[in-house]
Amino acid sequence: MTTPVHVTAEPVDAHRCKFILDRAVHARGVRQFTSAAEAGDSPVAQAILEVPGICEVVVSGNVVTAVQDGTRPWDALEAQIRYAIEAAARQPVSPAPPAAPASLSDDDLFDVVSEIFDAEINPVVAQHGGKVELIDVQDATVVVRMMGGCQGCGMANVTLRQGIEAALRRQFPSLRGIRDITDHSAGTNPYFTAGTK
Repeated sequence: MTTPVHVTAEPVDAHRCKFILDRAVHARGVRQFTSAAEAGDSPVAQAILEVPGICEVVVSGNVVTAVQDGTRPWDALEAQIRYAIEAAARQPVSPAPPAAPASLSDDDLFDVVSEIFDAEINPVVAQHGGKVELIDVQDATVVVRMMGGCQGCGMANVTLRQGIEAALRRQFPSLRGIRDITDHSAGTNPYFTAGTK
């Protein structure tokens, strides 16, 4: 299970908004990021930079400042940024189970990952009307299909990379990755529509 992240948004001006979290997401000093690739060691910054229109993120302790290009009002971006923060900053409330041995077969890994989906991942995505179906494990790569509010969601990649993949990699460092086979163009009720990304 995970503890929800409490986030308070405080717009500074048309270009900057400060997000205050109930826990630190950066231990030392101040870090500035201008691309998701550059923010590889800061999952929260990386997730926020995947929101279209965000061009810079500054992280210091429990304060995250997002800078946008000025094309959209903050009230249009706030829900997406909150979602990105929540997906990247969730923390386990109980000790994580010991990492599985690297020698797990794909079938054994499928069984363990299936339990994680049922106990941890799907209860979280269900809060947004979504579900993630585990299709297969092929050569240590987890294959999934996103449904409901996740299918066609403008933030599906954040959910997949910052939420699901990050959670699985904590428990299975030898995981090669996740492959999404969802037809996102067929989504009928996405949590965030592609037009509001």
